[in-house]
Amino acid sequence: MATAKKLPSGNYRVRAYDKATGKYKSFTAKTKKEAELMAAEWLNEKVHTDNEMTLWQAAENYINKKSPVLSPTTGQGYLSILKNHGQQFENVLISNITPQMVQDWVNELAARRSPKTVANVYGFFKSVLKYNNININFSQISLPKKVKKFKAMPPADVVVNAFRGSDIEIPVLLGVWGGLRMSEIHGIRRKDIVGDILTISQVRVTVNRQIVTKSEAKSYESNRQIRLGKPLVDLIDALDLAPDDYVVTYTTKQIYNRFVKKMHPLGYEISFHDLRHISASVMATLKIPDIYAMERGGWSNTYTLKSVYQQTFHEDRMRVDKIIDDYFTNIYDTKCDTDKTK
Repeated sequence: MATAKKLPSGNYRVRAYDKATGKYKSFTAKTKKEAELMAAEWLNEKVHTDNEMTLWQAAENYINKKSPVLSPTTGQGYLSILKNHGQQFENVLISNITPQMVQDWVNELAARRSPKTVANVYGFFKSVLKYNNININFSQISLPKKVKKFKAMPPADVVVNAFRGSDIEIPVLLGVWGGLRMSEIHGIRRKDIVGDILTISQVRVTVNRQIVTKSEAKSYESNRQIRLGKPLVDLIDALDLAPDDYVVTYTTKQIYNRFVKKMHPLGYEISFHDLRHISASVMATLKIPDIYAMERGGWSNTYTLKSVYQQTFHEDRMRVDKIIDDYFTNIYDTKCDTDKTK
């Protein structure tokens, strides 16, 4: 609670913050105690009124208040979570939410959704509750454990050769060679490439079927410079683009469909975003120091780089497994030979 300050007139004023509107309300009285009491009574009434909101209403209010600082894709994601996973809280007052109620909901959601989806949905509604000062004991809530999934990744040369000369060769090379995200690839203009240096200065994303251009990338580290290989630069030069022209004009869906259609007959069920995984794994295979791999890929920490993106290729894994198997087989065979001589 703010302390009342004396005005030149001799009266006292308190400014109370209204979280719902993001504005302050002033209360003036002849005495300090009276001004503070007026503000306290108003705040108590506000808290009571706010707690009469349903969780659905509170979530809508949260999105509206946060929208000026949210990226378009994050805002769209929140709305999607509310629409797809908030129906059962449509008529539940936030003041009536209990840990058991949340746990039951998490359990029901976990039965039909992946651990990652459950964590994202829970994280959103937890933020909504905390924003409205509903401080239930969140430590009592148990989320499903992440399940480590394995996906067969093609070697980089398989990808490069598969799309050599195709209409999406440039975006594929930017993904697997440059390690770029789809939004970064779509944001590249011809003037962003000077010589062989690409500067990632903006991204373009599709929100509600509308293309939105953002000067801020996914993270602080995402705005970066990358040296492009000569074959890739030559392909872009051959397009003969004006400075403000975008290098890649195919939509995300068009690129994705073409990519999946080409990779499926080769025996790989991967998405376009998996090219970043392949790029990270190539750097690991080549023993590129983490600090340079992080800078090139726009990762903010080594945990994301190693636990999410760096994967060993199937052939490399087989080679490593053979080395280990040969080692223990040699020990076993030596033991058997020794036993036979006794």
